[in-house]
Amino acid sequence: MRPKSKTGPMKTKCTISKSLALLLLCSWICFGAGESSQDDAVGIILEILRGGDQEMQAVAIAMVKDMPGEQVTEALARELPNLSGAGQVQLLSALGDRADVAALPAVVAAAESQNPSVRIAALRALGQLGDASSVDLLARAAAAGSGNEQKAARASLYRLRGAQVDQVIVAAIPEAKAETKVELIRSVGQRNIRAGVGALLKTARDADRTVRTESLRTLKIVAGPENLPVLVELLMSAQSSSDRNEAQKTVVAVAHKIEDRTRQAASVLAVLPSVKQNERRCLLLGILGKIGDSTALPVLTAALKEADPQVQVTAIRALAEWPTPEPLGNLLKVAQNSGDKVHRILALRGFVRLLGLKNERPAEETAAMYKKAMILAPDVGEKRRVLSGLANTRSLAALQMAADYLEDQTLCEEAGFAAVKIAGGIHADLPNQAKDVLRRVVQVTKSDSLREQAQEVMNSIGQPVGTQGRPGEEENR
Repeated sequence: MRPKSKTGPMKTKCTISKSLALLLLCSWICFGAGESSQDDAVGIILEILRGGDQEMQAVAIAMVKDMPGEQVTEALARELPNLSGAGQVQLLSALGDRADVAALPAVVAAAESQNPSVRIAALRALGQLGDASSVDLLARAAAAGSGNEQKAARASLYRLRGAQVDQVIVAAIPEAKAETKVELIRSVGQRNIRAGVGALLKTARDADRTVRTESLRTLKIVAGPENLPVLVELLMSAQSSSDRNEAQKTVVAVAHKIEDRTRQAASVLAVLPSVKQNERRCLLLGILGKIGDSTALPVLTAALKEADPQVQVTAIRALAEWPTPEPLGNLLKVAQNSGDKVHRILALRGFVRLLGLKNERPAEETAAMYKKAMILAPDVGEKRRVLSGLANTRSLAALQMAADYLEDQTLCEEAGFAAVKIAGGIHADLPNQAKDVLRRVVQVTKSDSLREQAQEVMNSIGQPVGTQGRPGEEENR
């Protein structure tokens, strides 16, 4: 029999020996010898980086991170342009980890490399080594780049350290080109530079739409309640629908920063009486609904009675998206009494939505309100919407209401899904009633999915109470 080859083990042993020798050599040179020996260590590492042994390169890079001294950094930085693309990427990563600013000029130069991988590595290293002088380079790189290169530039811009970085970012905004300006504005939000609010209030009126949009989005982060009057003014002066939508979101977000919820709408309510143009009044009324400050409810309720149909619709929508169930009564009245079909439907949808919000009502009362909604629903689509909301109610009354529509061919599936969901929530307390309705669902549904869901809930219930057999009964059947 031929002897086993020793090539593999010998090669592994040789590689381990090389790595161990390098570690021992560099440890002795770096920590136990003089400056000339340290230069020798740098030379050894650079030779390895120029070569093709990836395992040895990994060991060398690990050594670079820990070798002390600014002279080491400078020597490595000088050799950076002479390495292959892969070698430069590895060394840039190590130089970044060293966090020695002596490497900064070489890293800045590498950020202009024709090799995309080298540029990306340099941009990443700038996040560790850079300072205020790196702001312009990173912002321009983020504006001009894409993919991983853009991500690297942005991440480093957000990561830059130094007392002057934030100040330089804000100061650079006014004179920057639109694309770069957007990146600088975005960095204000990422770095939470509150001192940049004044600059962003100006760029929110910029001629470039992208700049305006990014400014408004960033103001949501850095602006405070004290800026609300100016933000409301921005909203009033917005010329395009996209600007108005973004400004509305900004006003709402900043208003929600006020801890006292009964003061969140104060800036909007203060302006509203002086606004006579209905289009602008509708903007403010819409914001009141999104803020959800209870002190604004009387204003919205009064707006329901105004003559202008658009004002009425806006008030209905504002009440319909309220964050609490408070406007339920107002919406029910509109759904019952309005002479406008659109108004009735919008109010009904809001009524159903608010019924599903967290509340302290007894579950039976909620089910009764869903019955009112079902009566008011003008067509199959709206009735399905009501059943969908009913599914979130956990009570026997809700289960029975869903069961009442199982025989209706146009509503059978929605009623079935509601019944299964309700039964799944109450079967522990009401197993018999839940199982009875689930059996009906299985019998009438044409949906395999619904049938499987109903059967699954039934299987989890077990045998209904009162039908268990007596000992020996099974044998006598």
